[in-house]
Amino acid sequence: MKTALLSVSDKTGVVEFASGLVEAGFRILSTGGTYKKLQEAGVENLLEVAEFTGFPEGLEGRIKTLTPEIFGGILNLRNNADHQNFCSDNKIENIDIVCVNLYPFKSTYEDASKSFEDKVENIDIGGPSMIRAAAKNYEFCAPVVDPLDYSKIVDQYKNTGNLDLGFRKQLATKVFEMTAHYDLLIAKFWAEQTKTTEETGGLRYGENPHQTAVVLRDPFHSGPDLVGAELLNGKPLSYNNLGDSYGALELALGFADSDKAFATIIKHATPCGAAIGESISAAFESAYNADKLSAFGGVIALNQTCDKATAEMITSFFNEIVMAPDFTDEAVEILKTKKNLRVLKIPAFEAGQTRDYVLKKVRGGTLAQDADIELPDFPNLEIPTNKKPSESEMTDLDIAWKLVKIVKSNAIVVVKDGVMIGKGGGQTSRVEAMDIALNHAGENAKGAVIASDAFFPFPDSVELAGKFGISSIIQPGGAKGDADVFAKCDELGISTVLTGMRGFLH
Repeated sequence: MKTALLSVSDKTGVVEFASGLVEAGFRILSTGGTYKKLQEAGVENLLEVAEFTGFPEGLEGRIKTLTPEIFGGILNLRNNADHQNFCSDNKIENIDIVCVNLYPFKSTYEDASKSFEDKVENIDIGGPSMIRAAAKNYEFCAPVVDPLDYSKIVDQYKNTGNLDLGFRKQLATKVFEMTAHYDLLIAKFWAEQTKTTEETGGLRYGENPHQTAVVLRDPFHSGPDLVGAELLNGKPLSYNNLGDSYGALELALGFADSDKAFATIIKHATPCGAAIGESISAAFESAYNADKLSAFGGVIALNQTCDKATAEMITSFFNEIVMAPDFTDEAVEILKTKKNLRVLKIPAFEAGQTRDYVLKKVRGGTLAQDADIELPDFPNLEIPTNKKPSESEMTDLDIAWKLVKIVKSNAIVVVKDGVMIGKGGGQTSRVEAMDIALNHAGENAKGAVIASDAFFPFPDSVELAGKFGISSIIQPGGAKGDADVFAKCDELGISTVLTGMRGFLH
């Protein structure tokens, strides 16, 4: 006889599920309120967990299932002889289904009438442990957290006597989705209690003053560390500071292994100035001169040690943050004359853009993806036009592509002689983004290059580029209208390089 352990806070459909499992040949183990509900409903083959384990429920319900009999029954590999011998010697019986949906921490957390102690008491311990254990051993013990799966499970057992392996993997995925969000909310709750100052990781507010926010450190992170940066001057970063600094740092990290100095100035997560140079001061001066108006109140990121000359330029106007792999002693003293300027020394900067993941919360779930650190193979890119870019143009195209990847889509970036001279981002029309970028560059656009974060569906953007004297374009390619776009480039004498990859940022 197979065994199913049912212990749920949300009891929707649990009686029907238990009854269906009994009909499919299961014995039911249960605890507390779930056991009482199933008993009152007359579910057969019902056994209380304490009777199964021989260990009483205690500590006001804090200990119910945290026993070797339960976890051994969940975790043992049925095809492992050593596991089976251990279970036989210790009288551990298999558990084939674990159905748990956790204490209602979220509703308790959001209830303003609940005390801190109430919220702590609603942090489930045994439940997450059991379903994670079952998910790990999904081939032999099915983890169940979603009432919508109840009927599917009963049907499969009645029809085939087992669960399909692919379905078991789906059940396991739901477990880790549940525990990830459950623990994230718990982490936020505790951070709100303990990160009470900016020095400890608390934030005065979120994106706007009416929003609460905290910083949750990632203990698994490796490589360059913004949250763990050494603060050499100024107060800790705000929510918006961290967001803007992330974009600035990612861009600078893209030039971590460059033999050229690189500097960028970011406003609202978008570069308003960026440039390479023979020295860090020359790079910063070019980046600043490209858009002095927008640079006011910006976030600065450098790919080399900040020296005295660069620090003097930075302190000549108002800036929020400057970050670099290091600072000379002279530079630090100069930067400290601006008491509110945050000066951040980034640890492990030389590692460049290490692998990471990006999360975005949406209603009903969380989007999770790898961070976009991939770059095209520049020496081997396809050039579909008659005209080929020169060596200096290829250098600018490389820079332009790295820049366009951190400009909000639709995005266009104009680069000339290693300096970003125009950008258009966040537009609903690629032609409009092109128009903004080119008009920003103005007469300087002649002989410059352009990067587009996605393909051109029609030649209209190329026609506009031609009017401003653009010499070369880098873009992903892959549009149905590519042939017309390339023909227009040939007509206007513009070389085109295809990355074969898109650079969207939303």
